[in-house]
Amino acid sequence: MKSSALLLLGLCFVALFALQSCERDDICAATTPTTPQLILRFYDAENPSEFKAVSSLVVAEVGASTGIEFTGDSLAIPLRTDTDLTAFRFIVNATSDISDDNPINEDLVNLEYTRTEDYVSKACGFRTTYDQLRLARDGQDDGSWIQDVIIQNTTIDNEISAHIRILH
Repeated sequence: MKSSALLLLGLCFVALFALQSCERDDICAATTPTTPQLILRFYDAENPSEFKAVSSLVVAEVGASTGIEFTGDSLAIPLRTDTDLTAFRFIVNATSDISDDNPINEDLVNLEYTRTEDYVSKACGFRTTYDQLRLARDGQDDGSWIQDVIIQNTTIDNEISAHIRILH
């Protein structure tokens, strides 16, 4: 009798320990922070405090044959999570199929950063944040549609405000 009471008490402790190691839910809530995208805002080069929409813009990673078609004054694009560099082509007056070797007007932007992976939960996995954002432009010439690029925030850990200002 005494051994069965001890056995029952032992099983209760094991069950209690097992329940505490479980996560509340195996679904990642929509409000859980995930890997943030880079937020770009487009401004008028002649009046840098005014937003200026871009029309017929395609943004594509260098080497890709298709990109994201965009029109507006702000854009969110993903950075690579497997390397500390993402190179983008910003092409005005183009379509999403950018396999043509001679786009109308293209600017190349290289973004370098330091990645940090944080464990979020079993359901959500890991999220990557980016620090020490640095930027270099290739092929700047008189025909570039981008006049200037300003980094506003060198840390990308949310999508609340813009990280980069592009003046055109």
